[in-house]
Amino acid sequence: MAIQVFLETRQVFTAAEFARAFPDSQTDRNLLSRAVRNGRVERVRRGVYVSKIGPFSRTPADPLDITVAVADDAVFAYTSALRLHGVLHNLTNRTQFFTAHRLSEFTYDRHHYLAHQVGARAPDSQSLLTATGRPHRVTTREQTLVDCLTRPRLAGGPENVLRSLAGFAFIDSRRVAELAQHEGASARSRIGWVLQARRDAWSVPDEALSALRASLGAGPSYFWSSTTPKDSHWVNDWKLYLPDPEEEMATWLNG
Repeated sequence: MAIQVFLETRQVFTAAEFARAFPDSQTDRNLLSRAVRNGRVERVRRGVYVSKIGPFSRTPADPLDITVAVADDAVFAYTSALRLHGVLHNLTNRTQFFTAHRLSEFTYDRHHYLAHQVGARAPDSQSLLTATGRPHRVTTREQTLVDCLTRPRLAGGPENVLRSLAGFAFIDSRRVAELAQHEGASARSRIGWVLQARRDAWSVPDEALSALRASLGAGPSYFWSSTTPKDSHWVNDWKLYLPDPEEEMATWLNG
């Protein structure tokens, strides 16, 4: 049966893909509905399905494949970008991505999916091959660094962010400084502090640090929390309060 072959060879698929495979076939649409009812196919959300038969009966669907089925323009970001770049310190059961679509957060198979709508500027991105050999769009190292330091809560908090960023062998700090100019003063303070702390490892030039310092404004800024209990460890060079002593946080970046 054609639908059987389809479900044994396509683990994650969309309603549109199914319709293209079986055009004008009410019988096959009925068979798909029956497969959903009896658990041989699971509905992730409207229009996206996961086959649970044949070779897929015991194999969980890859969250990356589910994400691309939900949003074909997905660019993986934050902790998902750190993972795809091979540097994520703490594992997480959440996949995050940029998309032009308006999508609400959803959960499938105990895994959480969080979409961030692309703003006026599209993020810098590149194509990376995963272990399965499939290419996926992901924010560049530089964009990932800027995003994670702009919204550290989405990247697992200060320690996870810094220990993850430490895994980058090289960063184009000039591009980081350029991207940082589109963010707020607090983000620029965090980014500047990180670049200075990794100055030797990443060969950060003086002009990149100077450009960031010149754009800080009056301050102060906070790395993590500006509400009680506030960050309380002052770094005068960056008009920045850290949540932990600077020496300790620097070891998260440099070991």
